[in-house]
Amino acid sequence: MSSLANVVVRDVRDRDGVRLGRIVERHSGTEAGIVAAAWKASERMWGEYSDASNVESRICATDVSGKIRWAISPNFLHIAEVGTDEASYIWGGTTTGPGTEIASLIEGSEL
Repeated sequence: MSSLANVVVRDVRDRDGVRLGRIVERHSGTEAGIVAAAWKASERMWGEYSDASNVESRICATDVSGKIRWAISPNFLHIAEVGTDEASYIWGGTTTGPGTEIASLIEGSEL
């Protein structure tokens, strides 16, 4: 199993979209677990990055194989499978977020 299986990744960016860092939290594989991990990652983001933008900092979750599977809205109310119109909407009308490839959201991430 991948070390990035069942994790939420918060790609931390400032209001101009400049990457500040990345936060990774494990989730249980359930929708409630994904939301709880996204919330925890966001709390860490605010504590660790004073210039972080909630809207610019995309949130994704991986599945049990470590593949990015879901996009999570910044208010945690919507979870959508990557590749759908809803996921694109959550990420601001793009498939990947500003200036990123989907894989780069987790590339180099460690727990």
